Amino acid sequence: MEWGTLAVVAVGAFLGIGATLVTDVLRSRREREQRWAEVKRITYARFLASLAQAHSRMTVAASQGESGLARQRAVHDAFLSDPQHSDAKSVLREVAISGPDHVYRAAEGVYERLRTARDLLCSEAVTFETPEYRLAIRSFFADLDALQRIMRNDLQPPSTHRHP
Repeated sequence: MEWGTLAVVAVGAFLGIGATLVTDVLRSRREREQRWAEVKRITYARFLASLAQAHSRMTVAASQGESGLARQRAVHDAFLSDPQHSDAKSVLREVAISGPDHVYRAAEGVYERLRTARDLLCSEAVTFETPEYRLAIRSFFADLDALQRIMRNDLQPPSTHRHP
């Protein structure tokens, strides 16, 4: 065999191995990004569900006819006691770990809006028709909708990101 033939074979082998390595690295990166997106999707869905469920439990507790400390305790317990052990505060911490800062900041704001609604519902002077409560809950739902859009956008592949 001539040196020229050996050089061509060596270059071909080098290119073949290089292409295989690049393909494997790209596949590995894509799979890792898909797994991470799935973790975020699950966490985001859990957080949105925990907020909605906490709100539902609080409104039920507030409408039971309790007064004073009993009402306050019932609303607080409803806010904190998730039968599936995924209360909003603990899932918010998961969002802090798995989501980017802008998603976490938006999620934290929605959580705080729900806490404001909780604090209002603790008072027997507040009903579902009280302007103060209506404003608080309207703000909560508006921020919840915005958060959902932010989360959905974060889960899109980089080439298809939508801007709010």
